[in-house]
Amino acid sequence: MVNINELRKKYNEINKSGGNNEEFLKKFLIMEEGTTVVRILPWRDEDSEFYSETAIHRIDDRNYHCPKVKGDPCPLCDLSYKFWNTKTKENQDLARSIRSYKRFYLNAVERASGDVKILSMGVKLFSKILDCFFDEDYGNISDLKDGHDFKIIKDSQGQWPNYDKSAPKPQKSVAGSDSEIATWMDELHDIHNFVKVASYEDLQNICISITGEGEPSPVVETSSTDDDSDDESYLSHLKGLGSE
Repeated sequence: MVNINELRKKYNEINKSGGNNEEFLKKFLIMEEGTTVVRILPWRDEDSEFYSETAIHRIDDRNYHCPKVKGDPCPLCDLSYKFWNTKTKENQDLARSIRSYKRFYLNAVERASGDVKILSMGVKLFSKILDCFFDEDYGNISDLKDGHDFKIIKDSQGQWPNYDKSAPKPQKSVAGSDSEIATWMDELHDIHNFVKVASYEDLQNICISITGEGEPSPVVETSSTDDDSDDESYLSHLKGLGSE
């Protein structure tokens, strides 16, 4: 007789340490201490944004994409609001620990390697990139013919990594040769279909485990996955999550 629980355990084991997840991680740009120069790429469809957006709950060292990014209800968000509104410090600390954090993905050429990578970032760094688009001295820095390279400057001397010194290069430039640009646009990662939100049942079960109220719902196994303070931690959690 087949032992389903043992099979599931083995499945999770090999998918948390297998080569597929290492290949998945290779898609991401790892921002090292100091300066990393990138060229942010536009999306191939002009009607779509060059970035995609999500919100992530991090619970017990796992990341869950919030259903609200797709316009669906999220029991964890509801629980966080409920705790926050009690106005007690203990409950508000708990509310912070289960709240969601915005995350943004975009395609960028890593200048050091010439590879197209997924650039994953929190609100602060993404805001600095958007500031360029609103600045008449820079404008659309993702323009392939008349844009700007962007310097990501990471300073980890404080409690959290700091990206305040990040900025576009002042000189406009062509992103690359025609053949390089064609290759990069062919190699764009599908960031718009990248996010797979957590199921309502999974998140409801987490709420039940926190409050002790109610009964867990049957869970359908899915692949589930904050801010700029924790990029390495965020990417390290992806190792066990497959594609998301």
